[in-house]
Amino acid sequence: MTVTELAPHQPHAEGELRSVSIAVAVLDCFADAVELGPTQVGRRMGIAKSTASRMLSALAVGGMLERTPAGRYRLSMRLFHYGQLAVDRLPLRGVARPVLLELHESLRELVQLGIPVGGHVLYVDRVGGAPSTARLSGEVVRRVPGYSSSAGRVMAAFDPSIARATAGVERRKHTPFTVTDGARLTQVLRQGRQAGWVASREEYELGYSSIAAPVLVGVPGAAPRVVGAISVVGPSANVVGQRREFVAASVCRAARRVGTALTGLRED
Repeated sequence: MTVTELAPHQPHAEGELRSVSIAVAVLDCFADAVELGPTQVGRRMGIAKSTASRMLSALAVGGMLERTPAGRYRLSMRLFHYGQLAVDRLPLRGVARPVLLELHESLRELVQLGIPVGGHVLYVDRVGGAPSTARLSGEVVRRVPGYSSSAGRVMAAFDPSIARATAGVERRKHTPFTVTDGARLTQVLRQGRQAGWVASREEYELGYSSIAAPVLVGVPGAAPRVVGAISVVGPSANVVGQRREFVAASVCRAARRVGTALTGLRED
């Protein structure tokens, strides 16, 4: 088939692509909201309520959203299923799992594996945790702002594109200790890059602190690429108290092991 034969269909194809883009943008609205109606979605996207209503209805028919009795919408279990498939199939998760288990055995605190997602951190695996962190470890997958988490900060410290995405997230104080000042955060990232790890001291939840190190994968002819971060979370006294240097060194070793293993897979 020639380009000329394809030409008459291009406007239709472009329209379909725009519809797909809008549908994805609609789904993105639910990243930080449990339920939304057409008015709220339209306002967030800057589109007419009628357009938002049609897109929401179409996504519900397609099984991506569920319509509540009140006429609002929420993400469907079908999407959750797809998300779990994506997480389960991550090479990073499979390679990191035994290392996370060993790190937990050594520190007896909650160990997490996070990946960067648009200025946020998506935790795709968790191991163990002390009784004091049982509530945290019970949440299998959790998305948090990068600016207030050690994992998000350390990935931003080693990757300018992640740093830009993190800077674009609206910053608010989760606790009195959350750093929201841009200049101060830039300093934290600079220090983290020099040290190789970053700490977050009760900036997301009171009583809990964390230390994270980046998982770096070697790229031929270029700087190593950030693919994720390993973090340890626990009561502040256990993580950033007298054991801080030991915890940081342990996390850095674990992250290097995972990065080395992933680099080997790429070379194979």
